[in-house]
Amino acid sequence: MQRMKLKITASLTAVGILLAGQSALASSATAWTQSAKLYEVRTWTGKAELGHANGTPAAATFYHPKSAVALPDGRLLVSDSSNHMLRIVTADQVSAYAGYWLGEDAANRPIGSYNDDVLARAAFDTPAGLAVDAQGNAYVADTANHAVRKIGKDGKVSTLAGNGILGSGDGAGDQAQFYAPSDVAVDSQGVVYVADTLNHLIRKISPDGKVSTLNAPSDRIIEYVPGAIETAGDFRDGTIASAKFNEPSGLAVDANDNLYVSDRGNQRIRYIDFAANKVTTVAGGGAYADKNAYFVAGDYADGAAGQARLNSPEGLAVAADGTVVFADSLNHAVRLLKDGKVSTLAGVPVEPGASDGVTGSAQFNHPTDVTILKDGRLVIVDEFGNKVRVLQKYAKPSSLPADKGIAVVFNGALVKTEVPAQAKSNAVLLPLRDVGKALGYKVGYDKKTGHALLSKGDTAYAIAAGSASVTKTSGGASSKLTLNAKALSIDGRLLIPVRFFADESGLDVQWDAESKVVVIRDRTFL
Repeated sequence: MQRMKLKITASLTAVGILLAGQSALASSATAWTQSAKLYEVRTWTGKAELGHANGTPAAATFYHPKSAVALPDGRLLVSDSSNHMLRIVTADQVSAYAGYWLGEDAANRPIGSYNDDVLARAAFDTPAGLAVDAQGNAYVADTANHAVRKIGKDGKVSTLAGNGILGSGDGAGDQAQFYAPSDVAVDSQGVVYVADTLNHLIRKISPDGKVSTLNAPSDRIIEYVPGAIETAGDFRDGTIASAKFNEPSGLAVDANDNLYVSDRGNQRIRYIDFAANKVTTVAGGGAYADKNAYFVAGDYADGAAGQARLNSPEGLAVAADGTVVFADSLNHAVRLLKDGKVSTLAGVPVEPGASDGVTGSAQFNHPTDVTILKDGRLVIVDEFGNKVRVLQKYAKPSSLPADKGIAVVFNGALVKTEVPAQAKSNAVLLPLRDVGKALGYKVGYDKKTGHALLSKGDTAYAIAAGSASVTKTSGGASSKLTLNAKALSIDGRLLIPVRFFADESGLDVQWDAESKVVVIRDRTFL
């Protein structure tokens, strides 16, 4: 869940990937922070079914992937959490990177373990958050081993801090203890921060290996069933030393080496400003329903940051323009925090699913991490979907008409027309026959009325040249509808506004002003 942590980034082609390492804070074309209308979500690798198969991205399987980050050589590193392994994903291959496969237990669950060694013989137990430092060392929040592991440039895995025994003690190296850490982040000075989730703490590992605790521990006691009590997380903004968290689960370092925190149990995004010595809430809110509630109740709402509502936020990243993007796991959405407002970037909020598609129709199933690639594209780790997904700009043909006129692209393919598209009254018009062919309508002509006809199933549209209205007949009932521009007759051909009929077909229609392309897409993809 995380990243920005001096996150090394990557670039990626429409379906495959050309990775090139670079910090996510470097200049990148994250145009989706301004508008995601021309973007879509595609599956890079993984399937709905569980597994640990390597091979092509289309054939590979995962078991609850948790996090992703790019290595200095550009390969994408993924923590395949319930397989207890780290995997490598490239344009054409998924392969093992670190972790020893110990088989499955009697319940057919992969077996985790703990061992420092070379990559192939190292062992993990539920690895989660990943980060890479400026020297190319990788860090892993090894959750069930209650440790932070380090993968050096020499290809050896060691334990940076922790010893496999849960606890909360500070100290150097294996003298320190953690309780189910779920994320790590690295700043420009090589300081490693740890989301020590079930201790409700933010921990700091200095370059000399000493672990210290930044915030106050929670002393809130709840009675979870009559007569049974335990401690739970709490909430408090204020000085860093007095602040309290409830299951912090995601970390991201910004350009000033300050820290964003996904405070999962408090349904908030928090910000640690080291120079000001303050922890503040920058998005989300809500209160405990009663004194015995483990967590603040999750909810969903976009809007002003303080009024926005989240549901178990996890991994974060910070774009070059300062926008924070985060995986809102139980809302099954990817959200943005920008200019004091929260908006939904992708996903159908509250509805889990598996569909790829345009940003407002694609579905996720418990996304847990996001990472920004070198060219501005966004990788999304979809934990319960068992997939690594990517948000990228729409697929465009490799070449467009040389005359630089208006082009129309339908699901990535150029729509060829008898005559060039015409721009009239803020609308793009195409020959009726070409619209019908592209969108699956039958084309006809009514000799009595002189109207051209488009029909699909039991629905038909009658259009006349020079008119801004169309007669729609469906199921025996007729109605008059208004076109977004008048139909025109040019050189004996009737041109009609393509947007109206794309909308009528339930398609997504956008205008790419930079390339002069009308983009028509199915809302969801197979």
